[in-house]
Amino acid sequence: MISNQTKKLLVLKKLKGVGHATLEIISKVEGFELKSVEEIVESVPKLKKILSNKDALSEAEEKAHVDINESEKNNSKIISILDDEYPAILRGTYDKPIILYISGQMPKLPSVAIIGTREPTTHGEEITRRISKYFCDNGWSVVSGLALGCDSIAHKATIDNNGHTTAVLAHGLHTIAPKQNKKLADEILSTGGTLLSEYEFGADPMPYQFAARDRIQAGLSQGVIMIQSDIGGGSLIASRSAIKYGRTLGVPNPTELDKRGKEKKIEANLMLVGNEDSVKQKLLNCSPFEMQNLFVINNRDDYHSLLKKMSVY
Repeated sequence: MISNQTKKLLVLKKLKGVGHATLEIISKVEGFELKSVEEIVESVPKLKKILSNKDALSEAEEKAHVDINESEKNNSKIISILDDEYPAILRGTYDKPIILYISGQMPKLPSVAIIGTREPTTHGEEITRRISKYFCDNGWSVVSGLALGCDSIAHKATIDNNGHTTAVLAHGLHTIAPKQNKKLADEILSTGGTLLSEYEFGADPMPYQFAARDRIQAGLSQGVIMIQSDIGGGSLIASRSAIKYGRTLGVPNPTELDKRGKEKKIEANLMLVGNEDSVKQKLLNCSPFEMQNLFVINNRDDYHSLLKKMSVY
């Protein structure tokens, strides 16, 4: 369920004061696989300071042991960037998680992230189902975040069309948030899908973790489709990540009905399909060059072109 090198990384991750940046440095220590934890500590100055507390390492080992036991009990696995099975597409991102906790199958390629507001309009619901089915019918895995609204619809549409779906969670695999989606999470696993998180067992959902989760959705996918979002929506985090990673960002053009209704949940879409490039760049926090990855979806005839564009990655 866990390789020796990942077990060592997990122990070192449990040390107080070891964050993402330090863990990445640790993972790049030459000869990591063959070195003991004590030898690795000698290679990283920050670790020497942390381990001045003689009980620090034993406490970290105990915490790692708890994680490993919980993983085994839940029939899950713990992998790291030192493992061959770590998703190659995610490995190519600059802010990739060092350790992943996975239940079910491994994520699959090709893959597209289909995300959006928790309160889509009627058209938003319809287009989520339609696009999910299209990509599913073409053999793509659908990635989303198991949130209410667009995420749940995307997962369910994929299951209903016998496809593979990956749910990226903002908490440990011991729980499901929101609780209303526990049945959906079970269905994902029972149909050969994937639950994935960078958070340890026992880590409950926190607001900042949902924002961090969004980058992984983009990182696991060859492109992101942001169904609907207001200008402060969390979906923009995954959208910005997609652009930064050099992946395609698909944005549906809202219907005239939603425009006339002045629906708040389409504000970001409207800015991305009809404004000056400078406005779009500001919203996506990207350069003019990165703007080439934005693809506006005007109708279902554009789906094939979008799939083809994503396939190039």
